[in-house]
Amino acid sequence: MSDTVKADLADWFTRQGFTAAKFTNGIGRVFTTSDEHSFSFKLRERPGYATWHKQATGGSLIVVEVMADEFGVKFEGYCPLLLFGIWERKLSFKPDAGWPTRYRAEGWCIAQALQAMLQEHGLAP
Repeated sequence: MSDTVKADLADWFTRQGFTAAKFTNGIGRVFTTSDEHSFSFKLRERPGYATWHKQATGGSLIVVEVMADEFGVKFEGYCPLLLFGIWERKLSFKPDAGWPTRYRAEGWCIAQALQAMLQEHGLAP
């Protein structure tokens, strides 16, 4: 990923309220809060990808992994979920997510905005 593209993407994510993930030995831990509850999320580093995260509704987390190559910038977005403290799941964004998972709709809106920005700058594959 060129330094200019990295800087442009970092600026866009920062303006959207995202934070760059920090990894130690390939694992990143992110903690969120909602009301009086705390939540812990475990992220796995993907080689070649920059990972960004943002707290969403109810203490949930929105994650976007971004990679640039000779064809453009591609990304994958998801909402991590840790079931029973051991089973990791990546919930995809969903435009019509209902009340219990409305954070997935938030993620879908962010993904649409990112895709529009990439197309506008000629960075979409």
